[in-house]
Amino acid sequence: MQNWLRFQFYPDEFLNLVYNYYAVHGVASICTYYHIDLDKSIYDNDKLESGPYEITGQLSGLRYQKINFLPIYNLEGIQPRFSADERGMTKSDQMTTFNMPTTYNIIPTEFDHVIFDSLPLRQNTENLLTAYQITNIEKSTNTDISFWKIQLKVSFVTKGDLENHVDETFTFFDYEKKIYSAQDAILLYNLLFENDQNTLNKYYSKNSGLYLGV
Repeated sequence: MQNWLRFQFYPDEFLNLVYNYYAVHGVASICTYYHIDLDKSIYDNDKLESGPYEITGQLSGLRYQKINFLPIYNLEGIQPRFSADERGMTKSDQMTTFNMPTTYNIIPTEFDHVIFDSLPLRQNTENLLTAYQITNIEKSTNTDISFWKIQLKVSFVTKGDLENHVDETFTFFDYEKKIYSAQDAILLYNLLFENDQNTLNKYYSKNSGLYLGV
């Protein structure tokens, strides 16, 4: 018998396609995400113009949680625009946006930073990779399953500056689409590798779901 869909079911099908299928099978860009740990940070929170004295450095009380291999989606191309002002020739006008699923259980904040993991142009310059600072955050829908739409601007903070303020390190485990501590993620990746190298896998039949010929 034909399974007919009522007209009011189509929005549910669309949300399932966008927020479930794309979040798992969509083309992602990998980044290193530095999330502010507000519980461990020291900053002025009593006035309207509150915040830290410095983002990084000796006068900064901000502490970060580092998340490795975090996939983000719909990353816009970055235009290499330069501007000349009292600071000289800078790239302060360079901006981009990306989407991040709320299923990561991360609430982005304004002073979070993102570094795109690409090969350095020169040797021994990994700590000089430019970070991008979050400047605006929007939630795409008011449902439980939604995306954060995040706007970035180029920052003068480097990877080496942020590493001095990291308290905890986490890793995104792609097999389960969840974030684990670095030690737990290493253990899970080792188990996944051992399972992949198991010789019994060659006897597994996808059609029957059984191990045949053992």
